[in-house]
Amino acid sequence: MVFSFLQFNFSQIYPIKLSSQTPVFIINPIAGAKKVNSKKLIEEFLSNNKLMGIIETTTEKNHGKTLTKKYFEEGFRHFVAVGGDGTVNEVASQLINTEAYFSIIPLGSGNGLARTLKIPMNPNEALDKVFNGKKSVMDIGLINDLPFFCTAGVGFDAHCAKQFATGNHSRGLWNYIKVILSGYFSYQTNQSIFCEQPKEYFSVTFANANQFGNNAYIAPDAVLDDNQLDCTIIEKHPKWYGMVMGYLLMSGKIRQSSYVEYYRGTEFSLRHNEKILMHIDGDYVEPFSDNIIAQTLPHALKLII
Repeated sequence: MVFSFLQFNFSQIYPIKLSSQTPVFIINPIAGAKKVNSKKLIEEFLSNNKLMGIIETTTEKNHGKTLTKKYFEEGFRHFVAVGGDGTVNEVASQLINTEAYFSIIPLGSGNGLARTLKIPMNPNEALDKVFNGKKSVMDIGLINDLPFFCTAGVGFDAHCAKQFATGNHSRGLWNYIKVILSGYFSYQTNQSIFCEQPKEYFSVTFANANQFGNNAYIAPDAVLDDNQLDCTIIEKHPKWYGMVMGYLLMSGKIRQSSYVEYYRGTEFSLRHNEKILMHIDGDYVEPFSDNIIAQTLPHALKLII
């Protein structure tokens, strides 16, 4: 009977009764288009497998950061982001260069990092990896010292991220496609100084992972632990070419386009004539700088996947 009490009152148990390796599940309840009762799903998995865990649910933006910091300070050393790439960023950003481990239950719209890491999209299979997965490490990216784990960038992708976040619609892939189509034909290219050279571009993406999400491979050759960032620049192109670009993106062949430049390095710079909108792991960031530095931080996050 005591064991049953422990199973169903995770968040009320005083931390000294749990191991430092007890996973802390941090759920974003609004992640993804398909709403899943992730709290119930996790509780049932723990109960059926006689396992322990702490379950927390976020209530506002950046709450995941607060919860991760709180439990880390209490001595816990295994954290699980339950949601999409935005949730991943909130939780993992608090674990950089620490002894804590990080796992993912992918329930977002795109799940770019989880797909790159080959984490199962089935929640129960992903839960099994939390307890039985292998330990590894990965690099992270920094853009003006703000961490990203999947992709970050400027241009059309950042524009779409803002429209998606502020629009009056639900989340999900199809609504994101609608945002892309509604802005694509009117979007104008940008002028910046890229690594000290003038550059006109449609978008610039700095990639730690190989995709945005939903297997849209913006940086098909990116490797998560090679101490490098990949950079994909989509240049000005005819609007009719958009369907071709979409096909190349989804097929992992975007490097074949004559309108794409592809780079790899440890640091990139981008100067603009005004403050510029960015996206970080799919979430837009209000313009705050006209000078962007993107760089890699090698092997900065420990994983159980």
